[in-house]
Amino acid sequence: MRRGSWHQFGDRSQLLAIEQLQQGAGGGVILSPRDLPQHKAIEYAQRYHGLGAHVLIDQQFYVPHFSNPNLASYPVSRYRTQTAQMHQITDQDLAALATELYTINKLLSTDGLIAPAFVYEAGRPDIVQLNAQLFNAAKQAGDDLGIPTYATVIIGRSATSSDQTLSVILSQATALNSDGFYYGFEFIPERIPSSREAVLRCCTAGLTLACTGLPVLHAYAGPMALLSLGFGAKGSAIGHNQNLWYFNRTRWAPPTGQGGGGGAPPRFFSSSLWGTVVYPDEVALLSPALRSQVLTHSPFSQSVSPNPPFVNWSRWDAYKHLVNAICSVVSNIAANNDPRANANAAIALLQGAVDLHSDIAASGVLLRDDTNAYQGNWLAAMNDLLNRHSSDFDYLALLS
Repeated sequence: MRRGSWHQFGDRSQLLAIEQLQQGAGGGVILSPRDLPQHKAIEYAQRYHGLGAHVLIDQQFYVPHFSNPNLASYPVSRYRTQTAQMHQITDQDLAALATELYTINKLLSTDGLIAPAFVYEAGRPDIVQLNAQLFNAAKQAGDDLGIPTYATVIIGRSATSSDQTLSVILSQATALNSDGFYYGFEFIPERIPSSREAVLRCCTAGLTLACTGLPVLHAYAGPMALLSLGFGAKGSAIGHNQNLWYFNRTRWAPPTGQGGGGGAPPRFFSSSLWGTVVYPDEVALLSPALRSQVLTHSPFSQSVSPNPPFVNWSRWDAYKHLVNAICSVVSNIAANNDPRANANAAIALLQGAVDLHSDIAASGVLLRDDTNAYQGNWLAAMNDLLNRHSSDFDYLALLS
């Protein structure tokens, strides 16, 4: 598993990923059958390999009754059915699934096989059993291909509310004969997870997986990619859209027809704030000194004006900038193999973000949408993680 940042596919991600890879941002891509038909996935996988990237595909069994034309183009999709029906899966079905997984991963020349799995829930031993069956089918395909097989461990909200339910699920997931983990955590719906307790549980669960000595890929990490390597993950998956910023089942819900933001202005992702400011409205409110601290640039933000008059900047360029900026920070953190050092790097950046937000507030500027609501809680959660699990970090240091 490549260390550092990965591109998590969502809507219209394929060309964005190419542009990022051309800029040296990211070491791999995770294809999404929801967003790309099979023939296009094969085409783009070749291009990503040509740019030196590793390729994986997430089969996305998370909401099994959802379907769209892209998903339907993959033969594996016939096994994405209601969980109740999947409990009746036969050995013949599993053998056929293994064959389909072998075929699609061979066509894509993937560098690892992400096992399909349903979302783990509290008090659902049936899902545990089903995921074990699906993993065994995937493991057969991965072994036949000669590539590692990663167990998918997506933990649903019913199981994330207590340490006890998390512990039970993690013990079951780590019992699988996997070569690593594709790990995601379902938070309450909000723009960016802000609960100190929930973020700490997410990081603690990831640390537990990392302490197996196997690589962990933090799926749907988004801006939380800053924390991924600090809890022992080897990679973190980054996407441009907010529905890729943590595991969110609404990605596989029928469209509501409400659109995607219309004419909303672009948001500039500031690495120093570890958050966004509205461009140009909020940027214009900042003093020149604060503006120079907030505007942390990437190859996709060079047209952003540091001073009036502020030129136009597209939302798509803002998306590209966000992905590139997060990839850059993750890449810098990944240069050190010690998770404790990675955690401290995240803590240092978050402390700087909290201080800069305080300076902005003291200047009389109030940023929209509570964009400073989570940095302090993430900072506290990472300090809690280091303090409560010092022996785990000592162990990981020996492995690194």
